[in-house]
Amino acid sequence: MEITVNNQPYQFEASTTVMDVLEKLGLEGKTGIAVAVNEQIISHGEWQNTILNNEDKIILIGAVAGG
Repeated sequence: MEITVNNQPYQFEASTTVMDVLEKLGLEGKTGIAVAVNEQIISHGEWQNTILNNEDKIILIGAVAGG
């Protein structure tokens, strides 16, 4: 199935979770990330349980420190 992550298409197996996507992208241990699936924020505690569907759109947002 095809999932779009920050406007880039990726191919994943059926029953892929948000955590699976982060692992494939090498982001599973990174802190300060917010995840939205189809414009709906997914809490960190639900990343492992949120199963994605074909043509879902994921937006990954990283916190930036500064002043």
